[in-house]
Amino acid sequence: MLNRTAVPAGIDEFERALTRSVVVAARAMPDSPLVSVTLCTERGIRSAAWAHARARVLDGMQSAAGRGPSFDAIEAGRPVTAAGLAAGDARWGSFCPQPHGILSLHAEPLTTQGRLLGTLNLYSAGTAGFAARTHVAAQVSAASIGVLFDVAIGAARTREVAAQLKEALGTRPVIDQAIGIVMAQRRCTAHQAFEILRNVSQDRNLKVHHVAATIVRSVSGGPPQRPRFEDPPPGDQGHST
Repeated sequence: MLNRTAVPAGIDEFERALTRSVVVAARAMPDSPLVSVTLCTERGIRSAAWAHARARVLDGMQSAAGRGPSFDAIEAGRPVTAAGLAAGDARWGSFCPQPHGILSLHAEPLTTQGRLLGTLNLYSAGTAGFAARTHVAAQVSAASIGVLFDVAIGAARTREVAAQLKEALGTRPVIDQAIGIVMAQRRCTAHQAFEILRNVSQDRNLKVHHVAATIVRSVSGGPPQRPRFEDPPPGDQGHST
């Protein structure tokens, strides 16, 4: 069984690229199905990209019902196909796509590094299911979406690390100033002074640099001066003067 990964909303680059990928996949499929992608969330699934508005509506119906081929594919970790759905077929409870003209369905799991992200969904008015080439196209598209997710997560982590480093560089001088003040007042080592700052930050539920800034302000009478770091302008990276 694959581990499910709840994909957070707001990974803009991923979802924009995902929409482009879904549109391209839909054009490449010979059966001309309605195509969409649903992603796992902590509460079920959500429609994240679609090549057709009706596919989004059908995704929403699955989500509201809490049942459907997407849920089955996520639970089993393998593709789920249904063809020639009869008018009275209610295998998924309140999720009944037949009144919307949908008689064949396919849900292809989206996976990356052993984690299940959601499903690539195909909806069709045809009664005979999907051609073999369509199934292959769905598999290829699902694999490429997994790669897109890895790239997006990697980029997001890089930005997060860069932001943390930038904050650390900006706050470290303030912390060093406060450590010097505490060392002078308490006659202790730098390590002991930092531990004092850290304990105060935990007790007051404040970041260490906020505690440090308060100490510096109380001694100097003014706010601590923090260095400014500016990102290089576009096009300047990798060029020397």
